[in-house]
Amino acid sequence: MKAKLISPTHAFVVFTLLLAPAGTYAMSGMEMPHSGHANMSSSLSKSMGEPINSSDSEIEMTYSADGKTAIFVSGRQGSIPSPEVPYNFDIWMAHNVNGVWQVPIHLGPDIDPTVGPNINTSAWELEPSLSDDGNVIYFTRYEPGNLSTGDLYVTQKINGVWQPARNWNDVPELPHINTPTGEEHCPIIASDSLIYFNYQQPGVTHDSDVWKVEKKDGVWQKPESLGPRINSPYRDHMHWTGLSKDGKSLIITSTRPDMGSRGGHDMWIAYQNPKGEWQEPLNLGDTINTAGEDMCWTFTPDGKTFTGSLGPRDSYNHDMMWVQKDNVPLLKNFDPIGPPPNLLINSKTKSSVTQ
Repeated sequence: MKAKLISPTHAFVVFTLLLAPAGTYAMSGMEMPHSGHANMSSSLSKSMGEPINSSDSEIEMTYSADGKTAIFVSGRQGSIPSPEVPYNFDIWMAHNVNGVWQVPIHLGPDIDPTVGPNINTSAWELEPSLSDDGNVIYFTRYEPGNLSTGDLYVTQKINGVWQPARNWNDVPELPHINTPTGEEHCPIIASDSLIYFNYQQPGVTHDSDVWKVEKKDGVWQKPESLGPRINSPYRDHMHWTGLSKDGKSLIITSTRPDMGSRGGHDMWIAYQNPKGEWQEPLNLGDTINTAGEDMCWTFTPDGKTFTGSLGPRDSYNHDMMWVQKDNVPLLKNFDPIGPPPNLLINSKTKSSVTQ
């Protein structure tokens, strides 16, 4: 039985008051899902409640620039089954009307293309984010059950109609970072010339590492690792809004077991020194992290509320949670970037690549 700590109306009222105008079934550290949700939370985080949360998994929520639309990942009823694996992940969209989150919409084959894109398949679609103008959704697609196979994808709304999803490498404005092997997922688009992304490549990276790619003189350069302080021998990755506006602080999800880990996936923060070198991350502490899985937390557009998923250790049975940023001591001075920019602003190309 899942914990329903606050009503969905109350959750959104709090949110609006603060708002100013993924060949295995699991990622490292994650095993087969247990048969139910545990009543566990950190000392301060609260459940977003229904209809955002369901009896199935909910993870990886991000928001439109006005905070009135949320997109997230769920395996709830209505998701497309993934063959030969016992669960699935699809992208869902929810709108807020008069302070109440409405029933989420499945971004699948039956959707009106003026309402949302048809991007869900029998594969796993994860880590979605709306661009700041609402006309692009960036996301990752994986082979079902294998979170070592991610590639980045993008779908664009042109003249009010959502177009078929394209592989990131097929978009001229974007750097070619998808590879035939390994995993590339969930970039943080700092600007039109700097992108951080998560990367796993056999013989090159650890389980998952954080890398960056820069554009110089109009040309995207070769990607570079952020180095051994950020990238431990365990799974280290970021999620959409986890970069400060000044570019000097970075929030990561990590399974590293030392340096103050509470267990499982925890949320951490790292800083650059005056030389611009990334330092070893600090655990965000008990106000956000638990002995369970605390993963992929992001900020509301005003930067005042931190939302992410929490679930029992070694499980996918997560709920979406929220906490006020100022209640997490290490986040009080963190000023996050907002939704990612639309890097396809000049692109009108319709891809012939099918889903």
